[in-house]
Amino acid sequence: MKQIFIFSDTQKDNISYFEREPAILVSMSRSDLPYLKEQDFSNYPAVYVLIGGNKRYVGQAAGQSISLRLSQHFLKEDKAWVESVLFFTRADGKMSKADTDYLEKRLIQDFQEKSDYEMMNSTAGNTSYIDKLQKAKSDQLYDTVFEIIDEIANIDLFGTSEDSETQIYEFSSSGQYEIEYDGKKISSKSARGLLVDFVSQLFADGNYNNQLQELIVDETPSFAMILGRKTSMYNGRPNSARVADGVWVYANFNKKNVRIKIDKLARQLGIPVKIKWN
Repeated sequence: MKQIFIFSDTQKDNISYFEREPAILVSMSRSDLPYLKEQDFSNYPAVYVLIGGNKRYVGQAAGQSISLRLSQHFLKEDKAWVESVLFFTRADGKMSKADTDYLEKRLIQDFQEKSDYEMMNSTAGNTSYIDKLQKAKSDQLYDTVFEIIDEIANIDLFGTSEDSETQIYEFSSSGQYEIEYDGKKISSKSARGLLVDFVSQLFADGNYNNQLQELIVDETPSFAMILGRKTSMYNGRPNSARVADGVWVYANFNKKNVRIKIDKLARQLGIPVKIKWN
């Protein structure tokens, strides 16, 4: 899988560029706009996040370049709070209005559901007709963007990784991975196995079913949304595991990201957990 991480060679800007087919992700400071215009991808349509303090604004550049759209924002007094920008697009630069409408709306919804930031959007986004194939391609792009954000760029986009009193880490002398919650202990020989067993037990307990149902997407689970109603595949092999009737958990994580996903799920459900990590 293609992965590229590029810093500016001249050290004159703070633009970071990430690529994993089919996505491009760019992080930049407000002052980097003149240098952005020197890049080919500055002419692409894109979906972006304006970032400043506790404020966030999600928008799209459709039918125009991302550099032009950002220039328009930065000329307005009501965008004086913006300090930096994160945007993504397709590596080939081909995004339709239906694509950007769909992705903008999805990102706004994720911010509303997953973060405590003050959203400066006046609407929940636009709605355009998008057919099943186009939607699937947009979903793939979105999932890849969040793989870059979580695996490569290590960006906490929704502000959910602050230190929490609900997680306690210890070294596991048994050589196994263990988690304790609600008076129960689960152990596994692998980190992925612990994730699958933990989620399976949560569904079996029945105490968190309503909250869990809100976290399940109707399609396949992914790196960003780990619970889904269809099994996910990679190169013809499943990369998710069944954890309940009609529910699968995405499990194609390295050890570090397994712990991150367990932490995140515990926070979402409000469960104090104690983890012993190998």
